[in-house]
Amino acid sequence: MLSYISVKNFAIIENIEVDFSKGMTAVTGETGAGKSLLIDAIGLLLGDRATSNVVRTGSSKAEVEGIFISNNPKIRSLLQSFDCEQQDNELIIKRQINTSNSNIIKINNTVVTLSQLKEVTSLLADIHTQHDTHRLINPQTYLDVIDGFSMEETTVLISEYQTALSAYKGALKELKRLQNSNNDMLDKLDLMKYQEKELLAYHLDALEESELIEKISKMQNFDKIYQNLNEAKQAIEVTGALDNIYHAIKMIGNVESYDDKLGIIKKRMEEAYYELDDAFEELKSEVNDLDFDPKQLDVYQDRMNSLESLKRKYRKDISELIDYLAQISKDLSNIDNFDEIIVDQTNIVKEKFSIVKKAAEKLTELRVKTSRFIENELIKNLEALELKKTTFQIEFIHSFDNNYLNSAQFLEHGVDEVDFLITTNVGEPLKPLSKTASGGEMSRIMLGLKTLLVQSLHLSLIIFDEIDSGISGYIASQVAKKMKDISKTTQVICITHIPQVAAVSDHHLYISKSVESDRTKAHIKILEGNDKIMEIAQMISGENVTEAAISSAKELLKK
Repeated sequence: MLSYISVKNFAIIENIEVDFSKGMTAVTGETGAGKSLLIDAIGLLLGDRATSNVVRTGSSKAEVEGIFISNNPKIRSLLQSFDCEQQDNELIIKRQINTSNSNIIKINNTVVTLSQLKEVTSLLADIHTQHDTHRLINPQTYLDVIDGFSMEETTVLISEYQTALSAYKGALKELKRLQNSNNDMLDKLDLMKYQEKELLAYHLDALEESELIEKISKMQNFDKIYQNLNEAKQAIEVTGALDNIYHAIKMIGNVESYDDKLGIIKKRMEEAYYELDDAFEELKSEVNDLDFDPKQLDVYQDRMNSLESLKRKYRKDISELIDYLAQISKDLSNIDNFDEIIVDQTNIVKEKFSIVKKAAEKLTELRVKTSRFIENELIKNLEALELKKTTFQIEFIHSFDNNYLNSAQFLEHGVDEVDFLITTNVGEPLKPLSKTASGGEMSRIMLGLKTLLVQSLHLSLIIFDEIDSGISGYIASQVAKKMKDISKTTQVICITHIPQVAAVSDHHLYISKSVESDRTKAHIKILEGNDKIMEIAQMISGENVTEAAISSAKELLKK
């Protein structure tokens, strides 16, 4: 349940704090005073999206904070998965909306995402708005209504179905690609065979080009290389540089016993000497092996020119040509074995089709089971709301077939399409709810559904935003009674214009507005005793409160 809310700089609400209690709380007030804003603020705590235009003019941010009480073990488990602690069954939820759109969401002082907040609050509360009632005239939303009654199980099955559907569509796409590519390859068969033969003849190697460049450069600069290397060799040989270093090492060795440092110097010079000696041997070998062969240079240059010509022809570098040759060879192999490949891929598609079909059937089975529960229980609720002769049925429209190539039959959330059928008169046939029910009937049907939803999900709070619109008189009394019944097990907060509803509430909040310093400001007041009587009397008679209205208000409160 919601025990406290604080709202700051939210539209015309500058700063209000409200304590809530168990049972039923009615919210009334003049039009435009901010009743719906209070519900919108609670909606933010429950995960509604926020935009910067809700920030009160002149302020940089709006803040909403609420304290909820819940001992739901599923909520506690979710909070733990978010590294969020819960003490004394309290959930302190904070939303900060900045004009810069850098919004902050916290649960028990731990920053969470909007989706994480929704995960938690979906187990905590439900808000009914007039938009929800309008959903009953839109068959596109009926599956959402059904799935809401078994949300946890349905979410798992939808996830499994979507995973299977993605795998099936991927396999089907590959099958179609193979079929199309094979047709294309058949058209290009002669060209592909020619290109494969040509590229194979080149014996392409990814490293060859860089090696050719090095060999050609070396031959083209033969004189320069020979002159410099030979001079380097002679410089060492003529001066006896290595012999001198060796002699120096021997001289240091004669006296190294007198100073440890001399031993270190000798060791370093020995290491350098052996390294230089080895390098000098390689240098002599390199000079001796140097050879210039004009014919070999021509061979290298001709090969390089051939590779350059091949690269220009195919507009690919050597590595890309090697990959292209591999793809051509694979495609040609596929053509030779095409029938076998198609059979294999078709079998994969059939297997994936079977898996997604089973996943869809499991989802449908759960929805049918949920629908039978809704049908049976809703009728009982509607009887209490003076729709006693009502028959209600959820019709499943299946267009499912076993054509494994028909992916269009699989929708995003299953294969089900449903319609709500109703008749409120004995002997009349069932007709689509969206085309037959009146506004007052819609309100009562949605109230009946919400009653079932609260019971099914064990929610601790439900909020009604003018669910009682379009009804009056005795029907209004029955709606009020139903809300009161719900409040015995679930906290109820309702915005209402109907005196019968306000009269049965355990708590009554009145919202008004005033203009102060050329700014509109919302106010909230708890109504008790005579204040509550006068507010209900005004709801009965309008602007001018009569004695008869006051008397009627007192009678409503006695009931």
